This record gives sequence, structure tokens and C-alpha cells, in this order.
Amino acid sequence: MLTCLLLLLGQGSVFGALVSQKPRRDICQRGTSITIHCEVDTQVTLMFWYRQLPGQSLILIATANQGAEATYESGFTREKFPISRRTLMFSTLTVSNLSLEDTSSYFCSTRDTAPSTDQRSEQEPQLAPSHPASSLVNSRP
Repeated sequence: MLTCLLLLLGQGSVFGALVSQKPRRDICQRGTSITIHCEVDTQVTLMFWYRQLPGQSLILIATANQGAEATYESGFTREKFPISRRTLMFSTLTVSNLSLEDTSSYFCSTRDTAPSTDQRSEQEPQLAPSHPASSLVNSRP
């Protein structure tokens, strides 16, 4: 049986707002799904979902606007990565039918579209494995 470890952002700040993400990390079995919850302590217009494969840069999965369907980037689908955005302070990303290729870190970020808002974001995972490449994937017979 193959399992994969998903590392997820715990907390970070975006233009002075606190972004919380749960679970912080999870080990999942192939073929199952995981739902990641992202909450911000203030109302924001846009939320973004990213993934970061081991040793690579962040890649945008989709942009979610409250009350509208998420806009997916090339290579990502609503079927594999369904996103919910029920309120201006909350979003979820589900990674469906997990496979070894889904072993990754997943991040949410947010932005307010007001012109005077500082839109820089800072995110630091709270816990990281000491040897990411060797500890992300666990193969079991």
C-alpha cells in the first residue's frame, strides 16, 4: 500500500490578516481524499490555493472568489481539486483520489482587492521534516 504525506501551512500573515490552515499535515492512503480548510480573520475578496512539489516552486492551483466558481489554472481540474468558498473568511480545497503524485505541500493565500491594501504575503510552515525528500513518501507492501 502506498501512502503520501501532505505538508500544509499552519499559519501565516497576509496584509496584516492571520491565515490559518488545517490540518497542518496529514498522511493519506492512495485513492482517498483530503479536505484542507483555510480561514482568515478578516473578510477578503480573493483566496488562492497553491501546491509545492518537493524541491520546486509554488504553483497556483486556482483562484476562488466568494459566491463564484473557482478559476483553475492549466493542468488543474475541478474534479481533482474541488474548491468551496462559502464566506469571505473561509475556503476549502479537496484533493480527490490521492495518488503518489499528489505528495506535496498545499497552501492557501488571500488578497483584498482594495487599491490601498498592502498585498504582500508571508508564509512560513511551522513544522517541516528535516529531510523533506526522504520523509514525504512512505511505501509499504
